Amino acid sequence: MVKNLSGDLRHILCYPIPTDECFNTRLLELSKLNVALIIPYGHVFLKGKIKVLGKGYASIVVKAVDLEDNVVALKIRRVDSRRSSLIHEAENLALANTVNVGPRLLGFTENIIMYEYIDGIKLKEFIEGASENHIIKMVSDLFRQCFRLDMIGLDHGELSRPYSHILIRKPHKPYIIDFESSSVLRKPSNLTSIISSLIIKEGSLQQKLRVVLGVSNKQSLIEALREYKRNIGPRTFLKILKLLNLA
Repeated sequence: MVKNLSGDLRHILCYPIPTDECFNTRLLELSKLNVALIIPYGHVFLKGKIKVLGKGYASIVVKAVDLEDNVVALKIRRVDSRRSSLIHEAENLALANTVNVGPRLLGFTENIIMYEYIDGIKLKEFIEGASENHIIKMVSDLFRQCFRLDMIGLDHGELSRPYSHILIRKPHKPYIIDFESSSVLRKPSNLTSIISSLIIKEGSLQQKLRVVLGVSNKQSLIEALREYKRNIGPRTFLKILKLLNLA
């Protein structure tokens, strides 16, 4: 039987409207994933009191422990989600893992995804507080991850809003998370989306990144991104890296 230190397991597994049928179904799913314990932890609250790692329109994310005492993360589909299952997201995370992107997928069922727990901080917090050397290493790794996703044809779909979809594990390792909106059916735009958001747009964080990377000519970078969008590949990617002083 799965344990929960807060005693609110029904509300966690079947948020926001728990029923006996839902609860019993998801207990079986947890059993299939060998989950032993769900831990109330995080800065987000359900029902004003239950701590979780995250809450979105389609799911919640909680910290857990499996039967081998490994700390893991569980993404649990909300009962009121418009998505019928989390299988599509899990399959795309598995695809991302093939090019070493995203937290490592550990298992999934129709309503639950179990993956590597990332003890990290939000991207915005990292950029504001990290050293220039660590920022450069993080950005270089992140942009290369986005290129690898582009090359396998998997579009994340949300990297124009990167602050909600990237965690940084100290000292500077970025993880792209939340493949909920990902797809292999549209042209990938991971690299162009994230560079546009983090470098091209105007704002204090973007200005800091441009200074750290030594980017003096945005127009040349914009033109290189357009060329990359027309012809995604190593040559056009290398041109972008050189303009960002990351090659």
